[in-house]
This record gives sequence, structure tokens and C-alpha cells, in this order.
Amino acid sequence: MMRTDLFFLPDWPPVPGQLFWVAVLLLAAIVAGEAARRWLRLPRILGYVAVGAALGPQATGVVTPTTLAELRVLVEIAVGLLLFELGQRVDLGWLRRNPWLLATSVLEAGLSFGAVFALLTLLGARPVVASTAAVLAMLTSPAVVMTVVKDLRAQGQVTERLLLLTALNTAYAVVGCALVAGWVHLERGRDVLAMLAHPVYLVAGSVAAAALVALAARALLRLLGRRPVFQFAILVAIVLLTVAGAAALELSVPLALLALGIFSRALDRARHFVPLRFGETAMLFIVVLFALTGASLRFEGWGLAFATALGLVAARCAAKGVALLALARASALSVRNASLLNLGLTPMSGLALLLLQDLVRLDPRLGAEIMPSLMLAITLLAFLGPLATEFALRASGEVAPERAP
Repeated sequence: MMRTDLFFLPDWPPVPGQLFWVAVLLLAAIVAGEAARRWLRLPRILGYVAVGAALGPQATGVVTPTTLAELRVLVEIAVGLLLFELGQRVDLGWLRRNPWLLATSVLEAGLSFGAVFALLTLLGARPVVASTAAVLAMLTSPAVVMTVVKDLRAQGQVTERLLLLTALNTAYAVVGCALVAGWVHLERGRDVLAMLAHPVYLVAGSVAAAALVALAARALLRLLGRRPVFQFAILVAIVLLTVAGAAALELSVPLALLALGIFSRALDRARHFVPLRFGETAMLFIVVLFALTGASLRFEGWGLAFATALGLVAARCAAKGVALLALARASALSVRNASLLNLGLTPMSGLALLLLQDLVRLDPRLGAEIMPSLMLAITLLAFLGPLATEFALRASGEVAPERAP
């Protein structure tokens, strides 16, 4: 019988497409995450990231760079959901009642920027390169912090301050990246108008869009009533629309989502919004986020970049610790809890990668100059960060009793 008579049979051996390998990545990540939690007593995030790193382009190559680029929208949605929920938990009234909290946040972020900028400048980096790393050093990974807090069901003074400082650090870093983008335009020979207009458009446009969406959402929810399940579906749709709209308008997706969450709380005096807790519903997006984060990590050039990467991590952690300890008493926090809060702020991954990729697209030279050491620092913190945050929350005594598996 000729092969043409059996044209309906697949080729042998069959060649699976990228969707198959993405499914393998998700299943392997879920299994590894549960194994890390149940048997190693480690954060599930470490399992997700480890599997992503093992199956990514830098290791086995199961997940290709093309697939990573195609799945970036899923990463943005996952980060967006977590940023929106984080924004909803930001109590701006707390900053008015305790202005030392805002002072602590500004000092902590400022010292982080200054320490990393000074280190890289001493090592001979160009100012724009040093500024890129320094801006990202202000960032605390909202995805890691939110996921660990939710996983441990943590509540208390350290937890709430950790969430607040994470939200503010995210805002500082995104605005800082917008300013660096303007600087990049100037260095590439564009006029001063482009240098000034692009950051203003990114920041003001993202915040304005978030405010408009929050007002529209409030009007819609006022019309439809407080039905939690119904509101949940609407709010998820609004988050997805905001991600798509911000991307289409070339705005900052992270800033738009964080601002949307903050506005949805601040503008909703009559409490039409039901507090959003994505919980298990967001599990798929969380696994995708950290697995793809692991797959995006780079491991080449460790020998040359290792000392600089360690210096970046040490300078960042030391700067945050100095600020938190200096203003601990003034902000009504014990020295012990300030030290634990410093540990909790350790993570820097996921969103940092997205912001770095956006800046490198504007000026590929940045990638060549800063990528090895900064990527190694992000890689180290991708694994150390969740451990530090979980340890801090457990040591603070704010973790709920564990449920039976």
C-alpha cells in the first residue's frame, strides 16, 4: 500500500508544536512547585522558576526565544492581575496618618538608586547604563511578594508595610524607566522634545488612562450592583482591557494596572467595588509568570559578571536596610521588624525583566553593556528573593497556620 493512500496518518515520529512544550512547561512547573512546598518546605515559586530555567533557551531549549516573545502577553496579564490586586490593597490614608511611611519609602528607594548608581559609575559604566540598573534596583518584585503573601495567608504590620513599599517601589521604578527612556532618546540623537515628551506621555498617559477606566468601572458596577462573582468577572475583563489598551497606546502596562488598582479603591467611597482576591483563579497565570521568568533568565558570562552582580545585590540590600533601620522608630516599627521588612523587600524578577527588555529595545547598546551583570543579579534574586520574603513573614509571626495538603 502506497504512503499516499494513508495521507491522513501523521508523520512518524510526530513533531510536537510549541503549544505541546508550553503545556509540558506548565505541568512540570506545577509538579515542581508542589514538590518544593510539600517535601522541601520551600516556596512554590522556586519550583516554577527552576523548571522554567531548566526548559528555557539557556538550558534544554524546549521553550524557544520565539515562544517567549509570543507568550509575553500572558506574562503581562499575570503581572497585571497581581499589580491590580496590589493597588487595591494600597491605603493612601495610611500615608497621611503616618507620613514617616512615605519618608521611609522615598529614602529606601533613593538610597537603593544611589548605591547602585555609585557602584557602577566607579566600575566605569556610562551614566545612562548605571541609571538603568539603579532604577531597576529600586523595584521590589510585586509578583513574588503578592504570591508569597497569598500563599502563606500572611497578615500583620510587616506584611502590610511590605505590600505598601512594594507598590510604591513599583511606581518609582516604572516612572524612573520612563525617564531613562527619555535619556536614551537624547543619546541616540533625537531632539529634546522627544526626550521630554516620551516620559511625560508614558507616566501621565498611563495614570490618566487608569483613572478613566476606574471611573467607568465604578459607574458600571454601580449600575450592576454588588454581586461578588459577577464583579469578579467584570474586573478581570477590565484588567485584560487595560493591558490590551495600554499596550496598543504604547503606555506603561505596569503603571496603568497599579494605578487602576489604587484608583479603584480611592475613588470608590461608596464601596461599589468588592475587594478583589484572585486566589486559585489566578493560579494558571502565576505559574505561567514564574515559569516564563525562569525561562527568560540567562546564565552565560557568569565568570566576568559574577563580582559585579554580587556587588549590585549587596549594594541594593544594604541601602534598603539602612533606610528602613534609620526611620524604623519614627515610623512606629521595631528594629527587629524593620530588619525583617528589609529581607521581605529582597525579590527582584519578573517585572524587572519586562522593564529591562523594553529599555533594551529602545537602545540595544544597553543590553550589551549592562545585561550580563544585571541579568545575573536578577537571576540570583529570582531564587533568593522568595526564600527571603517567606523567611521574613514567618519570622514576623504573621503567617496563618498551614492547611493540610
